[in-house]
Amino acid sequence: MLAETRKRAKILIVDDQEQNVRLLERLLQQAGYTTLESSTDPRLVLPLFSAFQPDLILLDLMMPHLDGFGVMRELASHVAPDDYLPILVLTADVTPEAKRRALSAGAKDFLTKPFDATEVVLRIENLLHARFLHRELQIQNETLEEQIRERTQQLIQSEKLAAMGSLLAGVAHELNNPLSVVMGQAALLELTASAGPMAERVGKIIKAAERCARIVKNFLALARQQPMERQAVSLNQVVQEAIELLAYPLRVDTVEIALELAPDLPEIWADPHQLHQLVVNLVSNAHQAMRTISAPRRIILTTRLVPAAPRVLFVVADTGPGISSEVQGRIFEPFFTTKPVGQGTGLGLSLCQGIVERHGGSIRVASQPGHGAVFSIELPVDLRETATSEAARPASLQPIREKTILIVDDDRDVAETLGDLLQVDGHHVELVANGALALEKLHSQTYDLILSDVRMPDTDGPRLYTQLERQHPELLRRVAFLTGDTLSAETREFLERTRVPTMAKPFTLEQVQQVLQQVTQKH
Repeated sequence: MLAETRKRAKILIVDDQEQNVRLLERLLQQAGYTTLESSTDPRLVLPLFSAFQPDLILLDLMMPHLDGFGVMRELASHVAPDDYLPILVLTADVTPEAKRRALSAGAKDFLTKPFDATEVVLRIENLLHARFLHRELQIQNETLEEQIRERTQQLIQSEKLAAMGSLLAGVAHELNNPLSVVMGQAALLELTASAGPMAERVGKIIKAAERCARIVKNFLALARQQPMERQAVSLNQVVQEAIELLAYPLRVDTVEIALELAPDLPEIWADPHQLHQLVVNLVSNAHQAMRTISAPRRIILTTRLVPAAPRVLFVVADTGPGISSEVQGRIFEPFFTTKPVGQGTGLGLSLCQGIVERHGGSIRVASQPGHGAVFSIELPVDLRETATSEAARPASLQPIREKTILIVDDDRDVAETLGDLLQVDGHHVELVANGALALEKLHSQTYDLILSDVRMPDTDGPRLYTQLERQHPELLRRVAFLTGDTLSAETREFLERTRVPTMAKPFTLEQVQQVLQQVTQKH
């Protein structure tokens, strides 16, 4: 991966001293960088920048005609606001004021002259790593935003939950592998980045990648159709995640969202995926109702505790056209809708009522024509269950070290990223592309952990597991699975039947360590 970065990176060197330029060129060429451009005249930087489109600029600060600060001011108007162009400043001025001015002007890092060759190469590698991670994340974000626009519009218009599963599964399948790579590599970069501008940039990459992962997770929650799986749930968190999923269409239609969430709201014993569907349906209905009116369009979501019950109250209020008393009497009936033919099935509010009642709660509507609508949901707080769930939560575990691990995944980037994360804790890792190759390895060598993807060409995860049952049953306790296919009924049935520890894509370093803990505790 490092060799590929060096091969494709384009570096522009700007220094008025010819000998400095030549020295830097030699250092970079020896390190494997081949696409270089240079200038001793800072006035030529803009045309060079436009023609060469560098990935990184090495820039001297003190130059005649135009100093480094002036160059950075000129470049600022030619770099897109959402782009990350690393500028590594070269200076003999080691004063704090010079460093502050350089960072304020747009530099991402700096080196003091005379500089150490090893330090030059390492700082350039770190900055380029951040540059290419940022670019990959931009591509993923653009793809995700486009797919969200298309899928969300289809979902809001059709309200056909049967079609929703396959629609959203496709989005998740396409994004989970690259998101795993971005999140994993960003986590690794965070471990090596020192404090300062580099660490801040890595933090932004991680935050954006986690946002993408949450959006995909919300899609999967919306598409799930299975029996209730109760757990301790933060209703406030469910509301916030649902609003994040619907943010784009609401913003396009200038719908203001107001959140009035009680900070001391207790957790409830509920199915988070079904509650997510409930919130999305209610907010989407309010959104559609307000399309027929001019601004202001506003949806207010409120949560609070009703202590005497004890119950939590969730309210969705809008500034739409309101609902007539006749319609209110039938609004929760299956297949009842006031929308034109082809624009709705009439199942949305019926499903909402079903979800609420399955949780032992109640839902009601209050409205007057011309004065908006208010949907009020009350859900019980099972104090015994939530207390039990809190007690059952495992304490944080210390990482296990120096295990031999076989990773089985046909996506090389995902496998290498997972291997890099495991090597952080000192594990010895080997990679193979499918279950057949894994079985060949296992004939001659044993491993402390076999971490396999579920869906692969040739011999996939379930087939590998079946072969291990026949040939190496003693190794079954050392198997864990990695999957981005959480909506497939076949995959769910297999994982539930075998009860093998499983890690969903995209994954974090902590999740990798937890899976290793689960497996090693078995043997």
